Amino acid sequence: MAKETKNWGLIGAVGAAVAGSVCCLGPLVLVSLGASGAWIGSLGALEAYRPIFMALSLGLLGFAFYRVYRPQAEACEEGTACARPATKRLTKLILWIVTAVVVGLFASPYFIGRVAAGTQDSVPAVTKTATLQVEGMTCAACPATVRKSLTRIDGVVDARVSFDPPHAVVEFDPAKVAPDQLTAATGGVGYPSKLIGTD
Repeated sequence: MAKETKNWGLIGAVGAAVAGSVCCLGPLVLVSLGASGAWIGSLGALEAYRPIFMALSLGLLGFAFYRVYRPQAEACEEGTACARPATKRLTKLILWIVTAVVVGLFASPYFIGRVAAGTQDSVPAVTKTATLQVEGMTCAACPATVRKSLTRIDGVVDARVSFDPPHAVVEFDPAKVAPDQLTAATGGVGYPSKLIGTD
């Protein structure tokens, strides 16, 4: 029974961490896989519940740590799982791995924009720059999703998207891309935008 309780604590902690990061990671993963639709941006509405999921996850992890590291009131019976040192070590290792996964999920919105940023290899001889005002971004990971939707367009050289202020600066080949395609791309993944300037 104790082992099942520990397992449910770990599974619950990971589940709560995933639920807490779906507002940020979900749109990026879906756009990276080629999904589109305005409904993707609605996952950002879960941002308001992120602290609740984080607290739940930390509580379940704390419970799992307590169950694994608490002092045993009585000696284990010979032949049971708690009497085998290898089983104890494996349980502790799994607990620490799950903790690292949960911490990674919690931290993902804060570093995902930097990791997802990149540059294109070739730059056309003539490019233009469009500045878009983007709506609906609710967390620090949203710019990575908007950037991914823009850089998927053939002819977009680079896109720099910021959360505060919520805008995108897109460098594109005017022979291949029209500005309305840029606003359609962000709107297509749930982040409506409007063109506020071109160079």
